[in-house]
Amino acid sequence: MAYLEITNACVHFPVRNTWGTTGEVVRAVDGVSLSVEKGRILGLVGESGCGKSTLTRAIMQLQPLTAGCITLNGENLTALSVAQVRRRRLEFQMVFQDPYASLNPRFSIFSTLLEALTRRAPLPRSEREAAVAELMQRVGLSPEHMYKYPHEFSGGQRQRIAIARAIAPRPALLLADEPVSALDVSIQSQILNLLCALTREMNLTMIFISHDLSVVHYMADDIAVMRRGKIVEYGTADDVFHRPQAEYTQTLLAAIPKL
Repeated sequence: MAYLEITNACVHFPVRNTWGTTGEVVRAVDGVSLSVEKGRILGLVGESGCGKSTLTRAIMQLQPLTAGCITLNGENLTALSVAQVRRRRLEFQMVFQDPYASLNPRFSIFSTLLEALTRRAPLPRSEREAAVAELMQRVGLSPEHMYKYPHEFSGGQRQRIAIARAIAPRPALLLADEPVSALDVSIQSQILNLLCALTREMNLTMIFISHDLSVVHYMADDIAVMRRGKIVEYGTADDVFHRPQAEYTQTLLAAIPKL
């Protein structure tokens, strides 16, 4: 059995106007079925508005499914209560697109990372600084800045902080929702290499979301191409990149700039 199994997942939003619902729905995710094996990276690619982020929010149980189910390590997440999901969420964490919006501006980096570290078990006060320092070093940050606030860091540094927060509870599944699209090109490769290294070191399973097929090809073992809420192509990264079957995938590949 795959570590993560998505079966016929649907997320529909009712269309409303001034007088209430119109009876129409927006099919943001419409019958998606995917499986991700333990330790592999699945690249989820598609144009803006195709439903990628909605699907990841559904996996995180931040957005309820209209139909279908999501199974993680043999357990149906969609059948759990809110309290049960909160306890189980230590096993799956998310890195959001905008690191500034996802970090609390009133918390120092020490407070942010300590909160994540102590989710599994409390830390003695004497060990807290050392634990936060070790976590910061792991993602390429200097521990001497742990008492600074998010606005005092660059975009790339903030994304490293967000990644550190995500791996602090020692998850098995990491969802990265366009984690480099808000960063300068010079910084993007550093964050991608960091994610690759952490995946190997921690034996993480990852869903990496992007609208850039070349970035996904660099990161992923398998690629799923999404369009209008549906998966239109799925295969290994090399097969999808070099031997695309769907016309939409061919169009995406043709749009990649070439020297």
